[in-house]
Amino acid sequence: MAFVPDLDTLESSSLNEETFYGPDCLCLEKKPCLDSEVTSPGVGIQVTVANRHPTRTFRQAATLVVAVTKLLRQPTHKGFTDSDLGGFLDDIFEPVSFQQIKGSYAGAPVYRYTRSQSFDILDIDHKCFVLEPPTQLVALHLQGPATRQKVKLNIALYRPRSSQGGPGTGRVPVALGIKGYQLYMSCVMSGAEPVLQLEEADVRRDIESVELTRFIFYRLDSPTERTTRFESAAFPGWFVCTSLQPRQPVGITNQPDQVNIATYELSGR
Repeated sequence: MAFVPDLDTLESSSLNEETFYGPDCLCLEKKPCLDSEVTSPGVGIQVTVANRHPTRTFRQAATLVVAVTKLLRQPTHKGFTDSDLGGFLDDIFEPVSFQQIKGSYAGAPVYRYTRSQSFDILDIDHKCFVLEPPTQLVALHLQGPATRQKVKLNIALYRPRSSQGGPGTGRVPVALGIKGYQLYMSCVMSGAEPVLQLEEADVRRDIESVELTRFIFYRLDSPTERTTRFESAAFPGWFVCTSLQPRQPVGITNQPDQVNIATYELSGR
């Protein structure tokens, strides 16, 4: 029986014919004839071994077997992939460094301050505004020398964004201050409903934050009645109001002119 050595033995230089054929097949005429074609799949190389060259030695045949075996062990061709392209581009282009710059940009003001005007104010029941200690604004009827107790409103005028109204829409944003004081009306939430209060502030400047809109009211003029209402910008539908009873605090309501008075007359323009 013939002995078939492994690949390492075939590659060694000590290989001889006796090793290949074994003790039972020492005759050269019993050597198998190599007359075949060997093709490596996927490689495209074809090797033909014919028996018409009797002069070839055993070592040449063994070397051929080793070469074909190594050829068959080569990995099949791998297609070109995106990763290959990325590696190719990395070798061509130098890396570019970027500097990240962080910054902030001030947006347009919510309300742009224009000017201030002073007015006398009466509700349609002819009650005046009076400032009582510590900082409470009340409405009451005044006559004679007592009229000197009334306060004037220092109304700061603003130019809004086009979507928020303006002189053409009858909705002019204003801040309602007390002349001679740094006190301005503000509308804030207290419990379940907003309330009107006086705050010490100076809002005669651009209003650039939503938080400061508590000082802003829309002045709603009625040219035919020559009257005015003041609606909170922070709480739409809520209006500055006085009580039907005298000497009550000036407040805010969402039911104007029903159980209170929310319409005023301004003079001294």
